[in-house]
Amino acid sequence: MKRILYILALALSIVACTEEIDKSNRYTFTGETVADYMLNRSDKYSHFINLLKRANLWGLLSTYGQYTLFLPDNDAVEKFIAEKDSIYHATKDTDAPIWTGVTSPLVEDLSDSMAVVLARTHIVEGCFSTSNLGEGSVAQWNFDNHYLGINYVVEGENYYIMINNYSRIMTRDEYVENGIIHTLDKAINPASFSLPGHIGRYNYFSLFSAALQLTGLGDSLLKYNDNSYVAPEKYSISGNQLNIPEDYVSIPENKFYRYTAFVETDEVFRKQGIENIDDLVAFAEKWYGTEDKENPRSPKNALYKFVAYHFVPREMPYNIIIPLKMGSWPLEEYITPGNDCYDYFETMLGTLMKVIKPLSSSDGKYVYINRPKENKVYNNEMRRHLNVRLIEPTEFAQAKDEYSHFNPIAMNGIIQPIDKVLVYNEDEMVGNILNERLRFDILTLLPELSCNDIRYSRDYNIKKNRIPYTYCKNIRNNSNSSNYFSCAGELEGYMSDYLLTDESMFDISFRLPPIPPRTYEIRMSIFTKLNDYGSYIMQPYIDGKVCSLPIELSANLLSTGWVDDRRTLDNGVENDKHMRGRGWMKAPDSYRAWNFDEGIWEPARRFTYLLRRILTRQYLTSGEHWIRFKLLSDEIIKGCFDYIELVPLHIVSDPTKSEDRH
Repeated sequence: MKRILYILALALSIVACTEEIDKSNRYTFTGETVADYMLNRSDKYSHFINLLKRANLWGLLSTYGQYTLFLPDNDAVEKFIAEKDSIYHATKDTDAPIWTGVTSPLVEDLSDSMAVVLARTHIVEGCFSTSNLGEGSVAQWNFDNHYLGINYVVEGENYYIMINNYSRIMTRDEYVENGIIHTLDKAINPASFSLPGHIGRYNYFSLFSAALQLTGLGDSLLKYNDNSYVAPEKYSISGNQLNIPEDYVSIPENKFYRYTAFVETDEVFRKQGIENIDDLVAFAEKWYGTEDKENPRSPKNALYKFVAYHFVPREMPYNIIIPLKMGSWPLEEYITPGNDCYDYFETMLGTLMKVIKPLSSSDGKYVYINRPKENKVYNNEMRRHLNVRLIEPTEFAQAKDEYSHFNPIAMNGIIQPIDKVLVYNEDEMVGNILNERLRFDILTLLPELSCNDIRYSRDYNIKKNRIPYTYCKNIRNNSNSSNYFSCAGELEGYMSDYLLTDESMFDISFRLPPIPPRTYEIRMSIFTKLNDYGSYIMQPYIDGKVCSLPIELSANLLSTGWVDDRRTLDNGVENDKHMRGRGWMKAPDSYRAWNFDEGIWEPARRFTYLLRRILTRQYLTSGEHWIRFKLLSDEIIKGCFDYIELVPLHIVSDPTKSEDRH
């Protein structure tokens, strides 16, 4: 019951828009809605009021709900339209005309479609005070289905928050009954270029853009919306233990394609002696070989491979690649001190990259790609291509005058500038970066969730997303008992979330990421809380073959052998061995879960019901592998899936060194 009350209280706190704020700057509640605020100042906001009415959004801002409005006054709207009109007319008769969506300097001449886009661009569902606008983006899409980029400009002793590095917030945190308002000096520039086109807009990415065009990979990055997807009819919850209202069930209305590009500037290339496209081709051939040398559009070509490793098919602004918040909680509260936060992403090369925020080190405020442990390298030549740092939007915009107008947000993706030339080297990845315990969050395996504002969105802790199995390519439903799964923020889960099946006789499979071929100990996370998930037995398979004895997921302390480390004389060392002998392990100590009884964060290792089950030791070849979980019990229940571990055998079989608990 405490757990239920806590979740509902958390939901209400988010919906009520009650962040801690500086009350001296707080707008006094007057009973105004967002719409009232504008209407009562219509001489100042008449242009945007008309845009909202043309977009059929005016009524929405007059009703119950919570909205963040980035509000341009009349001067700001006129300034935006005049600027876009001048760009259009200055380039329309050239070889490279720029279509801005604006062909007249008059507000009343704005097309209906542009009026809708402009109005929707400025509204985000939920309350986001400036204290919650993290470096990178607003944490949730706007009404036009795009992130709004966030960076900062410092002038003297003052700093200003920039939206898409174009519009400056002038007055902050004007609270009204159904939301919060930030006023702008210019209307926000909507995302209007595809990711390849957006990269090509900036002269300082010219080498990478040329490689993107030469390989033809840009053509595969033009997709925007999967028009074959038809959203299911609204679903009415049945048998919901928390009695969440139907309004709190979120079903994807669209299925978008989104990408993140990790891009070097020309200056970064020049530091490696790469001055032109021929130099870049030669550099790529050094690392990727000369197969299909004459055909840069071949997936076997070196330049093609080089470019492909720079893209992941998911949308991740800087503050979401490694989330600054896990649900509503700061990352620093979720991660146990002394540990790092990391994830693995499959690239368009079909290989993995590791992204890490090394909180345990002095440079833990940054995010890195392929950071080696203890600065060790397997191939000494790779030293200059490891530990690749993502450059924060503000830092990048301030680095050089020519970067000052950089906006990372494209229509179908994000540009992440990096500080070194990024290279995939098989020997280095197999022998170093991926030669470790690989812990894959189940929801990270489903990139579609990161392409459609589902994972880590504002509603993550208070709405239950209900998603068709056919929505994601890396999950299969082998049963006719249900067609949906759900995912949501959860204070007990790894990465603060997990996947739940519908109440059903579930039988589902997940495609494993592309891992180095070797023998692994394969494990899965287990929740054993009887009151939440029922008593059931599940059979795991790998590539269609039984890989373990059936698992009793209602296992208790007697069957697992779990003893609190604090009750042992050796801090649980012998108990760990005893549990392994039974096929069980405690949860990692590297992240914390919420103790609902005590109201505190504690390492997940201390929870009796957060466990790991050792499935098997098995050699996995290169190529595709699927892991399947089939319910054997007659009881219809929810299946809960959090993470999978693939551990190289040498880590668990070294007699001189035990595996760490992280």
